[in-house]
Amino acid sequence: MLAVAAVLLIGTATGCGSGDSRTDGRANGGTSAPTCRPRAAVTFAQARRILGRYERVAATADRERDAALLADVAAGNALERSKAAYRQYASLPERERAALTRPAHYRDPEFHIPAGASWFLVTATRIRPTPQPTVLVFEAERGEHAQHTEHTPRAERAERAERVERAERADQVDRRKHGAGRKKSIGDAASWRLRAALPLQAGPLPRIATTPSGLATEADPTSRARTPRPYDIPTMYEDLWQTGGTQEAAALAPNAVTKEARSTYRHRDDELGAEGARRRFVPTRPRHRDSYALRTADGGVLAVVPLAHQQRLRVTRPGYQLTPSGEEAVYDPTPRSTVISTFHGQALAHLPRSGRPAVLSAKYALVDSR
Repeated sequence: MLAVAAVLLIGTATGCGSGDSRTDGRANGGTSAPTCRPRAAVTFAQARRILGRYERVAATADRERDAALLADVAAGNALERSKAAYRQYASLPERERAALTRPAHYRDPEFHIPAGASWFLVTATRIRPTPQPTVLVFEAERGEHAQHTEHTPRAERAERAERVERAERADQVDRRKHGAGRKKSIGDAASWRLRAALPLQAGPLPRIATTPSGLATEADPTSRARTPRPYDIPTMYEDLWQTGGTQEAAALAPNAVTKEARSTYRHRDDELGAEGARRRFVPTRPRHRDSYALRTADGGVLAVVPLAHQQRLRVTRPGYQLTPSGEEAVYDPTPRSTVISTFHGQALAHLPRSGRPAVLSAKYALVDSR
């Protein structure tokens, strides 16, 4: 079973006050214990600037295939998948190469900011190459970026900083207009990283529940208050690849996402050649195990969870070897009897209050092959 580490980053920011409340009709010494309510880590205006900064910097990073630059605005599996595409660029199909040259731009964004958490979710329409509803997750910087910078040569850091500065000029003008200070804080766009970007492949998206103040509510992906949990979705979805969905995945609602995974399983050996090769998929531990979940208006949960599996190809006839594909050869071009390729990704799932959970999107990237 896949292990998933839930991200439950409850912020310390609170709104507290005291007064002379009387809970039982008697005086309470003139004061009462402070009433504290979790606040959002960012305002809606700040969230919009965080998205804008990501769009500008990522456009330059994708065009130049500059992973170090992209690390200024992305982290986790979102960064991991992009770095894999940069590394495999020469071997990618023309359609995928062309996508990297088109700036990522999102239209009509809606910001779902949970109180007391250091992350937020965005629903928007990515306009290139074709309009597509997309879910993004941004999270406050955790420290990986600082470590990355420390091990980057000084000249490279200076060059990257100059490119970031050029990409952010419009953002700086906007920040001055809104009176933002120079001191870096959690509300500063530079403190945030994209952690997930998942196009909607089966829908529609559920409506996010909001408080009277317009904030979202974070849900615990590991809570046993509901079954199945967001924590269980990776195991359920990976069962589609491992068995065709005869075990845990039987509890998932059928849709285009599950249909594609089942089809891949059924036809896994169809195009293999004279080597008599056989293909199987084995769940494995994801490198980035972050989970994010918000409560939905139907009493359910919308969650982003990690995915990971290996594709294991092996020959069954003596004297034969497998030649790695172009993307696999980036990691090891040696012909061999077994090719083990690792795929890491993320899924977007809706777990309604009643009924079967649905996987609305699942995206992987090849990150290793041996």
